[in-house]
Amino acid sequence: MAAAATAHRTTHYDTIVLGAGMSGLACASRLYQHQYFREKNHLLVLEGRDRIGGRIEAVHVNGCRLDTGANWIHGIGTDEKPNPLMGVLPHKRYRQVSGSVVFKPPEKKTQDEIERPNEQSLDGQPWIKVESVRSAQHTLGQGGGKGDRIIPKDVAGKMVGALWSMMESLHEAAAEDLGKAKDTTMLQAITASEELREAYQTVPTEYHHSIGTMPQFVESMEAAPLAAQSAESARDRRGMSLLEFGIDDFDGDQVFLQDGYVAVVEEVARELTQAGLIRLGVQVRNIDWSQNPIKLETTHGSYTASKVVCTLPLGVLQHHTQAPASGTAPIRLFVPPLPSGKLAAIDNLGFGTLDKIMLVYRTPWWTQEPYTSIFRKGLVRQPMSSGTEDSPDNSHDKASPDSLMGFTTELPGIEILEDGTTATGLGVLSIINLHNLTGFPVLSAFVSCANAVQIEAMSNEQAGGIVHRAMTSWLGREPPKPETTHVSRWAADEFSRGSYSHMITGVSGTEHRQEFQQPLVNDKGGVLRFAGEHTSRNHFATVHGALLSGWREADAILTEI
Repeated sequence: MAAAATAHRTTHYDTIVLGAGMSGLACASRLYQHQYFREKNHLLVLEGRDRIGGRIEAVHVNGCRLDTGANWIHGIGTDEKPNPLMGVLPHKRYRQVSGSVVFKPPEKKTQDEIERPNEQSLDGQPWIKVESVRSAQHTLGQGGGKGDRIIPKDVAGKMVGALWSMMESLHEAAAEDLGKAKDTTMLQAITASEELREAYQTVPTEYHHSIGTMPQFVESMEAAPLAAQSAESARDRRGMSLLEFGIDDFDGDQVFLQDGYVAVVEEVARELTQAGLIRLGVQVRNIDWSQNPIKLETTHGSYTASKVVCTLPLGVLQHHTQAPASGTAPIRLFVPPLPSGKLAAIDNLGFGTLDKIMLVYRTPWWTQEPYTSIFRKGLVRQPMSSGTEDSPDNSHDKASPDSLMGFTTELPGIEILEDGTTATGLGVLSIINLHNLTGFPVLSAFVSCANAVQIEAMSNEQAGGIVHRAMTSWLGREPPKPETTHVSRWAADEFSRGSYSHMITGVSGTEHRQEFQQPLVNDKGGVLRFAGEHTSRNHFATVHGALLSGWREADAILTEI
């Protein structure tokens, strides 16, 4: 077990790593392989939480393991270029998510109950307001049904295929011209995509509304707004840029870790925990990097180190360097303030939120009739990473989809109309069937950006009610109620203040991520380094990006030993 700090004294180490998330653990564990860092007081990891893992976490509710943070390996790689995560606990279980059903939106009269915004963003796109949205689905919440709203599999297959083909085209377009991609909003790129136009031409008119709102899936995947949001900061008004896809990441399948990431984190940290080199519950209040050794003031006394590796999430760095909305001065973490290059990198990158609303049931009702018959009408066997058919030898339950996608009238979202204009419409809810993936009777819905901020302000029961009423509308009947609901709240978490980083249109550049890779060396020889997913040029917003960034900084330190 990692140790909880109790002593109030000044202790010196050669190298201190701030943060025991994946990047911090990767850095420290790499250093620990060198004999020099196995000597007393040569290495220490300080972590503010009472656990390791950072944005990787699992809680246990009603006997079910709920992974509140990371779940995916984004590209397992190839034999020539494998994803390094695949080598950690190589026996771990994983697979693609496939088998989806898509539901039509409610009738127009129900949609009209959404409050429309009257503000405009800086670039003329509609604001997305989340402050007051009526629950038009309440009327379906008591078991009355009007028939399910499932989209037939032949139509749904075209829609899902178009979505993934569009994603591939956007990645290609971003890679072709990074400068243009920086100044192109993701929304503009999606609106102009040939795949979207073809979908409107080939899919029957009654499903056009569904086509126009499906790009919201990109918003959830990237935890970054497609358009301006009144609950987001002013610098995010243009939304994420196409440069979000201008990366050279690992090829291969996008897979779901069926046993969670916690075991992977524990494996990376294993030797560190055995050696007692991780101090939990130590919150850093001040980093004085003007001297050598660098001085750290914490909630458990002072520490000094010749080398410090800061792996605090970008959201935390922004909190300590940007003035709050009230206009008061930020809480100063770094003394002296970081130089302009680092401050620009912190300020100009986006940091968004992706939350999960996890409904825990007594039994997986969706594997039983009449629900299996409803799902069978629209079940599309396509993995969630390509437009190709799933392989026939998958062992999961073929009668039950891995994912559901439909609409809620209680959260707003953006819709791209057939003529290329945009409007505020219904929010899309994407739900993962964790019973197929983990064996637990749990459905997990994703919410992002401004909608996530709104959800975090609700009770677990209120948030679960939104998902329950949405599914009632989709199925035309009320399904069994969950025994309990658990909501992740990453934006409200003081140790993360969001989920992961993204590229803001016209603001974020690759140079901002690369700036973090330049160490700060003071005139006395003290060295301050940075690691974390936000510091990765090609692998940001991923666990392997965090892992590689930690290794990068460790290797740089080892060259100086």
